[in-house]
Amino acid sequence: MLKIALDLDGVLADSISVWLAIWNALKGSSLKLEDVKSWDFWKELGITSGEFHRIFYKTWKNWQLIPPTEPDLVSKVSMLEELGKVDIVTSRPKNTREYVLKWLERHGLGKKNILFVKSNKSELDYDVYIDDSPVNAEEIASVGKYVALYDRPWNKCVKNTDRIKRVMNLEEAYSFIKTHVLKL
Repeated sequence: MLKIALDLDGVLADSISVWLAIWNALKGSSLKLEDVKSWDFWKELGITSGEFHRIFYKTWKNWQLIPPTEPDLVSKVSMLEELGKVDIVTSRPKNTREYVLKWLERHGLGKKNILFVKSNKSELDYDVYIDDSPVNAEEIASVGKYVALYDRPWNKCVKNTDRIKRVMNLEEAYSFIKTHVLKL
């Protein structure tokens, strides 16, 4: 059976929009999602990883404000489950986990298998990943696995390859997996 790893932040949950709203309120700035051009954008803001994570904690503490990346996640995840076993796989600090579970429950995904990881996702036992991280995408592809790269402003530097396919939504991820990965 095909094993699919479905990322949370940036793929299911639009947490960066809320992160930016918190940042803008703190700093009196007006950054928008389209302004985030790199994975580690916080470095360009002149802050430390610790400060990024403090705001990330505040973001998830306000989990009710985090919108889904697209409507009707339940039916789209169910569609993916037609292709194989789908796990929501996310790397995050422990202090945000309870909020993640509440968010998933609110959006109808509370009964799905969720895996909180600390290791590199490429080391996990999945055949295909739906992820928005350019770092993860290239690392996963380098070990011979497939990535449906969920299109975000911070991953525009990654080009399509035989292992990486940019997708605009979960329906495109489904099509890529069905026509490219399952055909092999």
